[in-house]
Amino acid sequence: MPTVEARVETERPSRYLVQLCEHFSDKGRHLGHRPRAHLSGDARALHDMRAVAEQAQVEWTDAEGDVSLPWGRITLRAAPGLLTLGVEAADEEDLRRLQDLVTGHIERFGRRDGLQVNWERRETSAASPEAVVTAGAPGGGDAPRRSRLRVMGLVVVVALVLAVHLRVGGVLLANWQWTGWAAGGVLLVVLVKVAALGGFALRRGRAAKSR
Repeated sequence: MPTVEARVETERPSRYLVQLCEHFSDKGRHLGHRPRAHLSGDARALHDMRAVAEQAQVEWTDAEGDVSLPWGRITLRAAPGLLTLGVEAADEEDLRRLQDLVTGHIERFGRRDGLQVNWERRETSAASPEAVVTAGAPGGGDAPRRSRLRVMGLVVVVALVLAVHLRVGGVLLANWQWTGWAAGGVLLVVLVKVAALGGFALRRGRAAKSR
């Protein structure tokens, strides 16, 4: 949603805030008195603006104001020496309409004080790529934890397998005189499997740490 902001320096920010809000709260009744001041005599545009103004919803205090219109929303904030104006709309055309409307009113109200309204585009906060990924995938923030749990589970399984194979190897060594060369072959297979599983577990652990 396009948004702009203007910071108007004035010694009477609260006065202009209240004056503008009261102006909009008239719901377009003021437009019939000065059509040329608003629309250069364009009757159709005057009709459209009056229709919009009649739907204005206005709330204000001495320090804050909020004006909701079909074209968008106007916010006002008064601070010592400063009147901050904010305008947001659904599209650029309505944003421009509201800008022109607010600018015309403020500069006309503050003609004696020489008030000028200069709009600046307000930056909208953009989510970081990491935040987008997390928001797009439910539970995305738990992915590293799940990866660590998988590695830990793998390590436990490998440890159990190693324990069983070492136990078998120990039995074979204890009964070497009975099993002979057959036991030696089985023991060799056990040692190879132990080395392979140990290397696999080590590689997975390093890969998990590097993520």
